[in-house]
Amino acid sequence: MTPKPGTRSARSNKVKFAATSAVAILTTAALVPAVAAPALAADSPYDINESVTSWATAAARLGTAGSLWEPTNTAGLRRTSKVEVISNNLVVTKGAVTSGDTYAGATYGRAAKGFQLSEKWADTGFAAEPASSTSLAKVAKVKINLGEPGTQVTVTAQVYANCFKQPANSNPKAIPAGFRCKKSDVLATGGVLEVTAKPASTMTDPGETSIVIDSSGLTYNQLVAVASSLLQVAPDPNAAAGSAQMRAVCKQMVTEKMTFATADKLAQANGYTARLASVDGQPQALTMDFRYDRMNLSTVKNYVTECTYG
Repeated sequence: MTPKPGTRSARSNKVKFAATSAVAILTTAALVPAVAAPALAADSPYDINESVTSWATAAARLGTAGSLWEPTNTAGLRRTSKVEVISNNLVVTKGAVTSGDTYAGATYGRAAKGFQLSEKWADTGFAAEPASSTSLAKVAKVKINLGEPGTQVTVTAQVYANCFKQPANSNPKAIPAGFRCKKSDVLATGGVLEVTAKPASTMTDPGETSIVIDSSGLTYNQLVAVASSLLQVAPDPNAAAGSAQMRAVCKQMVTEKMTFATADKLAQANGYTARLASVDGQPQALTMDFRYDRMNLSTVKNYVTECTYG
């Protein structure tokens, strides 16, 4: 039930952190997470790879351009891992995700009885691919209601089981068209449920979320019940500064050599505020308060060269 990390570069990542009064500095050389340190070094200072203690923190670390969902029914199993959060090469344009990879996932229970919950923003790829099997075949499609009562949305989930017997001493065979596993195979061989979660309305945006639940030791009904209990997570604002989305916005400002006026519009489109921290090497007078949604920009010859947060 462990996700397979995507290919990651072996080069080291030099991270620097500076603080001036109450303002946390985030330079083009490095971006430092506001919360738990990453489990592994990220590929670049604009990516994240962190282990956090809650789904609310995970949602904040990715940003507001997408959603994460947490089950309220876990089949009596407690979460036995932190929530892993990963982003790779994320591009956010005018508040919408246009490319890149995201991942948030956690383990509930143990190998004999438990499940791995893996999620990504639907308009991105998986930054860590959920485990797959050549024995995985369809069981059934099932409609489930997601969200709080009164604001629920009906979506269709696909359930699979690892029931197709592959030859032991030769290459795996393609699963024949029309082959189906039984519902009882979910418990006997392990099951997988895939669903795209959708907010109930534009008032509960942002975005759709691709969700994979990989189970062992759960019945078909238990697996469906876990999926049916998913609720959209409210991000923890205290963990939002330096999120994957903010890092992507910073990267665009610097690499596209934006003027302050252009960068300010991009910041606003993503729900951030921007101010000048430095002009041609001269620090500007700044208030000492800290805001998780604020970006402090440094310019040289009117082009943004550094972006910080706080």
